[in-house]
Amino acid sequence: MIDFEMIQTAINNMISGAIDYTPRLLTTLLILLLGWVLGRIISTVVKKLADRLHLQSLFERTGVQAGLERAQIKRSGSQLLGMLLFWIVFLNFILLGLENLGLTAAVEPLRNLIAFLPRLLAALATLVAGVLLAQFLGRAAQAAMSGMGVDFHEEVGQGVNILLIIMIVIVVLEQLGINADILTTVFTNILTIVVGGLALAFGLGGRGVAQNALAGYYAREQFGAGDLLIVDGEEGTLEGIGTLNAEIRMGDELLIVPNTKLTETAVRIKDTERAEDF
Repeated sequence: MIDFEMIQTAINNMISGAIDYTPRLLTTLLILLLGWVLGRIISTVVKKLADRLHLQSLFERTGVQAGLERAQIKRSGSQLLGMLLFWIVFLNFILLGLENLGLTAAVEPLRNLIAFLPRLLAALATLVAGVLLAQFLGRAAQAAMSGMGVDFHEEVGQGVNILLIIMIVIVVLEQLGINADILTTVFTNILTIVVGGLALAFGLGGRGVAQNALAGYYAREQFGAGDLLIVDGEEGTLEGIGTLNAEIRMGDELLIVPNTKLTETAVRIKDTERAEDF
């Protein structure tokens, strides 16, 4: 026979539990609504502030926006920044709601996710700032090499830029909690090999190259294009001083001499205003 009394008791218990649970459920819904509204407000404010600060142009200059487009992400970097902040705020309120409902099994994973999002935001800021710094230092190195008359100044600037970006990527990975020891070791070994190889090359066979490159820097301070020079009894017009050699026009002929010739021998400038010996 059916025990109607047991069924009635079970139904009463369910109804009683639902009634007891309803205030907590309503409180949780209110918490979620408040979190959603607050998150939207913060997201909107951040996006407007990003527009005023022209952060989108920084994302474009550092290649972040191009990376997003290659990943088929249609949103701009500023929009993603606002979205990230929205979820940081909203997930904290979701965590409060779960704790209010007593759903402890879902609390710890969500807490770990919330702890990761600020690190992601900090890593993004580090990446953008680091790439901008790498670009600035790369251009500075390129300008310095160009001022010294080094023909491969663009390659030097690009090399400095790439090395710094690799270092920044390692820092960003460590910020995200990703073990970058292998990448750090590989990068250090490659850098050591390259620097050691260059030092060995200059030590064994590149001493003359280094002397001419340095002489070119000082020669450009003493002589200018168009100067009429007398070098070892030969007279000609200086056309330019390169990384290793200087070009002197002698009628129909072009004389190419090492830069050390201009700094280590007597050179006369035939000029009514600045006739002097070096």
